Amino acid sequence: MAQLNAFNAALLRCGFNADTADAITQEGFDTLEILADVKGDDLDAMIKNVRETRRTFGAQVLGNVTFPFLAIRSLKAMHSWASDLKRTGRALNIGLFAGAMITTAVLRHSLETMRSTTTEDEDINKPKELTDPSKWEKFWEQWKSYARCLCGAAKCPLTYVFREHQLVDPAMHQVNYNDHEDRYLLTL
Repeated sequence: MAQLNAFNAALLRCGFNADTADAITQEGFDTLEILADVKGDDLDAMIKNVRETRRTFGAQVLGNVTFPFLAIRSLKAMHSWASDLKRTGRALNIGLFAGAMITTAVLRHSLETMRSTTTEDEDINKPKELTDPSKWEKFWEQWKSYARCLCGAAKCPLTYVFREHQLVDPAMHQVNYNDHEDRYLLTL
């Protein structure tokens, strides 16, 4: 029950009213763990389902359930934030999604969406095959640049595969990284 109350409070901080927060949790989105496990498209499907169900029942439905644009954007940012926490092995704590964290999460989600949209049509220069070992340094720099443009399933540039360390220690999660990508590279 405490988790449900904390999740409802986070939905209110996102900008939803109490009736809408209840409708979201009734759809099964009632913990941060569940939110972290779904796909982004599932959020759109849930909103569509709630809207269509309410439209079908018409005047019989009680409550003022609305989905304001900015609240939806914050919910999607919370989903992205939770997925990021899970991907990087950090604890899921819904109480931390407040104030400046919401603003940061919305910004990161917007940047991630923009980055994936712009790189869809981008033609990345793949380095040519290394045929002369004396040109290794040039090849290696081209390869690192190429790998940094490619993201894997964890939405992290593939350069994390050949980073200097293998194991991530807890102190690495505490560092304030300048770039979200750098956090992924060093903590994934």
